[in-house]
Amino acid sequence: MDSDEFKKNLLWYGADLGQWPEAMRQAAMTALQNSLELQALIAEQEKFEEVLKRRKYEEPSDDLAQRIISASFQGNIKSSFSLRLFLSRLFADEFYFPGPALLVASTLMIAALVIGFVIGFSSSTRAVLSDPRQANLGEFLNYEGNALWAKE
Repeated sequence: MDSDEFKKNLLWYGADLGQWPEAMRQAAMTALQNSLELQALIAEQEKFEEVLKRRKYEEPSDDLAQRIISASFQGNIKSSFSLRLFLSRLFADEFYFPGPALLVASTLMIAALVIGFVIGFSSSTRAVLSDPRQANLGEFLNYEGNALWAKE
């Protein structure tokens, strides 16, 4: 087992070689006996694990969640809508349209488009014009019974 592989396994399995998988254990012991550097690494890892074992768990204070939340809002609080802020974001290429508002706006635009088509196609093309100089589009396109777009 080379030094890099030993270091990687040391991080994974710890300083106790008895806890390593059996397939690696013998190779690790052989590498450890032949290298002073690996022996020093094992000693450092044992000290580190001992420090971790002696460490005490500290109970969080009652207001920890409130302190985290209030600290996250510092400097980011925007309390009310401002037209100046909206326009500055719009023209500064930082404009963000939230998902629900985008859905509502796109639904309203599609509804307006559909209503416009319905109103446009439902109006009579043979309506009497109040001004004789106005031309009806349907009559213009079907002048003398021939459609302008018909192939001959």
